[in-house]
Amino acid sequence: MEAPTPASALIHSSTLVIAGVFLIIRFSALFEFTTTVNCFLIIWGSTTLSFGSVIASAQYDIKKLVAYSTISQVGYLICGCGFCCYEEVFTYLVLHALNKAFLFILVGYIVHFFLGNTDMRYMGGVYSYMFDITVFLFTTAFNLTGLPYSAGYIGKEFLMFHMMRDDTLALIARSAILVSLVFTPIYMHILVFVVMFGPKRGFIGAYSTH
Repeated sequence: MEAPTPASALIHSSTLVIAGVFLIIRFSALFEFTTTVNCFLIIWGSTTLSFGSVIASAQYDIKKLVAYSTISQVGYLICGCGFCCYEEVFTYLVLHALNKAFLFILVGYIVHFFLGNTDMRYMGGVYSYMFDITVFLFTTAFNLTGLPYSAGYIGKEFLMFHMMRDDTLALIARSAILVSLVFTPIYMHILVFVVMFGPKRGFIGAYSTH
């Protein structure tokens, strides 16, 4: 979490945390014949996506919130690999990488605005100083939340289509996704509306220097 903003944008979006998912996709021909491993991937991914979204909602540190958001989104990819829908997983992988890299860059701007402070309890009122960053952050959060008519919505629908089966594993996956669908808008609301549109609670120097 202490990496510079460009490094965080690369590591947490499209390289380090995605490497395992990409490896599964490249070796998908082997995973097609391993039912036990696929069951493990479904349970593991379901637990990850629900756990990450719940923990992200309780974070005060803005970088930790985005990091746990990444954990939750990777859970979608792992769970999709368990259902052997590799094309849909790769599509959502690309969408997540683009949006999350952009989100980390925007979070870096916000942290820089508040003179290195990452505690969201001492942020707020940024929209009147950085309106363009506010618009970009809202658009990125809109995609990552998966609200209707967004790219994230289409990507998640492709994944969930393969989970509409009448078995226990599909029920577990749908239950975990339901938990994630409840908590993902919560932490994205905290990120956007508390930090950008909330009352000014930051240090006076942060506002006076802009």
